[in-house]
Amino acid sequence: MKPSISILTIGVDDLERAFAFYRALFDLPDEQIGAGAEHVAFFFDDDFSFVLFPRNEIAQTAGKPEAIAGTPSFVLSHRADSPEAVDAILDKVLAAGGAIITPGTQSEWGYSAYFEDSEGNVWELMASPPLN
Repeated sequence: MKPSISILTIGVDDLERAFAFYRALFDLPDEQIGAGAEHVAFFFDDDFSFVLFPRNEIAQTAGKPEAIAGTPSFVLSHRADSPEAVDAILDKVLAAGGAIITPGTQSEWGYSAYFEDSEGNVWELMASPPLN
């Protein structure tokens, strides 16, 4: 089997609030968004979907007795084209209701920042340095 991730589902405490946040951040047309009674899916190119699902439902599916908000079990990473693009995304994060954990910072690995979405899920933004 060749590993491939085609759907990424994250748990949220408030589906409506999370939907508003990601709709503003991703800026996708309505035809690339699907919603059901207990989920919202954003459909991207190349058969990739990003799905919001109630955190308590994910906990039950995983056989856990309860879900603890704000305790992410993973960090989502996004590679931006430039440091300026990282900063522009951070501006959108704030406008959409998210919070910056670490502002854009230059290191030997590139320019990166961390933010959390409206539900406490952690994202990394990074722009790698150019290859010499």
